[in-house]
Amino acid sequence: MMIATLITSSIAGKVMTATGRYKIFPVLGTLLMAVGMGLLSTMNTGTPRTLTSLYMLVLGAGTGLCMQMSSTIAQNAVELRDIGSASAATNLFRNLGGSIGIAIFASLFTGTVTARPTQTARGLISIHDVAHATHLIFLTGACIGTAALIASVLIEEVPLRGKSAAAASAVPDAQTA
Repeated sequence: MMIATLITSSIAGKVMTATGRYKIFPVLGTLLMAVGMGLLSTMNTGTPRTLTSLYMLVLGAGTGLCMQMSSTIAQNAVELRDIGSASAATNLFRNLGGSIGIAIFASLFTGTVTARPTQTARGLISIHDVAHATHLIFLTGACIGTAALIASVLIEEVPLRGKSAAAASAVPDAQTA
């Protein structure tokens, strides 16, 4: 997952810098994240590791397309004097969202596992109960990803500050001549 995140994040940053366009990346990223979470929700105790890895690559690619775009979008949408505040607000809400998400997913997992007390002979929780709880978490994540997809479609793309796309593509030609 981390390799896919790294690769797609790098590609998205280079393409955004070259073209000055960024809206497509959160749209594609949230779509891939929702699909990846949906695919992960289909797993069970017999799912092969290679298939699980493929599903995680889809999720990681979506994460990479969205990761830095939220900061870029926030910084580009405000006046120059407010960029620090926009960056701080983006980081605050990212951290709050992560903390709240972990709390919600942990509650779902614990509630699901304890509601289905299929314990083994040694009093341990069954692997099937864990798989069922994990299914619910990924399904919830897919729903959240779908809501994020709708929100990303509604983003208003503001032209990036700095060099235009034409100037950015002309720079390499001037250096090689």
